[in-house]
Amino acid sequence: MLNTRSATFSIRLKPETRKRLAKLAKASGRSSNFLVSDAVESYVADQERMLAEMRQADRQVEAGHYVPHEDMKAWLLSWGTDQELPPPKCVCGKNHDDEALCR
Repeated sequence: MLNTRSATFSIRLKPETRKRLAKLAKASGRSSNFLVSDAVESYVADQERMLAEMRQADRQVEAGHYVPHEDMKAWLLSWGTDQELPPPKCVCGKNHDDEALCR
């Protein structure tokens, strides 16, 4: 942890988890506190990213930019068959690459 400003936070761990954490701390040369703090920081960052992506997906659906579930399922189930389907299209009717929406 590079930040020296921190607050104490108490958590309850199952005895087995606490033993595993202590073993991991010893093996890695880090403190249990460092490992828990690092894990929480990673978890919070992952959750923030996931929520941002969910909000973006909601905005895309509300704007009419999505592929219907049935179309996507049919396409995926056709993979590796003799009758593989072309990729499904957005309900707006335009083709999109993986990174861009129609505007």
